[in-house]
Amino acid sequence: MTGVKESASGRLARLLTSPQNAFLLLASFFGVVMLFLTPPALVGDEPNHFFRAYQISDGTIVGVKHEGYSGGWIPESVLVTNRRLVGDIEMHHDVKFDTNLITELRRVPLDEDNKVFVAFHNTVVYSPVAYVPQVIGIWAGKAVGASALGLIYFARFVNLLFFLALAYSAIRITPVHKWTFAFLWLTPTTVFQTASASVDAFTFGICFFGIACFLRLAFDDDVQVDWRTIAGLFAVCLLAVLSKQAYVLLPALFLIIPRAKFRSPGIYYLIFILLIFSCIAAVVWWSATVKPIFMSYRGDIETDPDRQLELILDAPLDFLKIAVASYLKLYKYYFVTFFGQLTWLDLFVPKWVTVYLFAIVTGFAVLDKGVNTRISTFDKSIFTAVIAGTALVVSVLLYLSWSPVGADRVAGIQGRYFIPVAPLFFLLLFNQKLRWGFFERRVALIFYVTVTISLAVTVYTVTRRYYL
Repeated sequence: MTGVKESASGRLARLLTSPQNAFLLLASFFGVVMLFLTPPALVGDEPNHFFRAYQISDGTIVGVKHEGYSGGWIPESVLVTNRRLVGDIEMHHDVKFDTNLITELRRVPLDEDNKVFVAFHNTVVYSPVAYVPQVIGIWAGKAVGASALGLIYFARFVNLLFFLALAYSAIRITPVHKWTFAFLWLTPTTVFQTASASVDAFTFGICFFGIACFLRLAFDDDVQVDWRTIAGLFAVCLLAVLSKQAYVLLPALFLIIPRAKFRSPGIYYLIFILLIFSCIAAVVWWSATVKPIFMSYRGDIETDPDRQLELILDAPLDFLKIAVASYLKLYKYYFVTFFGQLTWLDLFVPKWVTVYLFAIVTGFAVLDKGVNTRISTFDKSIFTAVIAGTALVVSVLLYLSWSPVGADRVAGIQGRYFIPVAPLFFLLLFNQKLRWGFFERRVALIFYVTVTISLAVTVYTVTRRYYL
């Protein structure tokens, strides 16, 4: 009997100390805590994302313009519920969330027939791809007769499930940096966003999974390339770029896959060109589709994307200087909003947590090994190019849509925009030389303790902001 118990205990230990399971355990626990702890509609842009998800759930894929505003027809109960939930809390730290609203609003019937036009300029132009989880959640909520408030929780829950499934799968299949990725995908910002109705949950998850697929094909010698694998790559990349067009360069990771895994160099390059072309074409197609309903969502300044694009094309080097200067000027802000941004731009974890997280994840990146493989200088140059290219694409998109015409800096950049490509940055630190025996023997314990500390602080920060 003792031997059986020890064997079962050993199996449990191995189960809990695998990186994907450790991630799933902590991400599930803290994700559910944040889902219910964070008041509904109080994650940045969550109401507008929910409006867009509801619009898609009704079968309207492309939004509409009505009386000079872009948005869609939404049940009045959905609009009223979100407005009452937000109230005067945004940017007012002295205002706390009234928990009585939950009891009151849960009794308000959805009443789908009573619809009003709602403007949500910033999310109406998003493709439906990143809203699949929320839409499924809304359908499930409607099936059981949930109120508008209940639908928000249903959307949040399914959104979180999709992220957990994608991120878990990514950690399971990547041959390198399993613990690093698990840690990186459990930062306060990531957990907070993925437990909401925001598109970030699916976008983060699909980009993480896509990166893992490329790493598996590149560095796992036992994995061969066949046509099903190629079809899968096309599908994942298209889903990623349609979730957010800022990640249109992610398919360039195809170049880290050894050419020897293909029948000929010609087939290798043909597939690469088709992959890049398909993703760019998908982004261009959707952008052209929603251009008639695009509206500036900044009320404080005048923006003109067409004019801004002319300025960029007329003087690309001048714009490049503007973009670089913007990053150099606000790099501390981007650092903080990468690791510790919560809700709108008015709530962050303590600054020491962001430094702590960066130090720990850097240590993981240096010491975490995986398979006995080598990431070449060429591979790392591809990672660098995708990171730098993504930073440039983000700058262009925000210069077009969020910055005044002719501005001398790019406005609106946030650190969380780089979470989907962050694994590539830390892969630059991957090596087979630097080792620390204690880390290798106690990596699971280090992971559980360090992640729990940061997310416990996050829970306290949210609790104090909204309830204390």
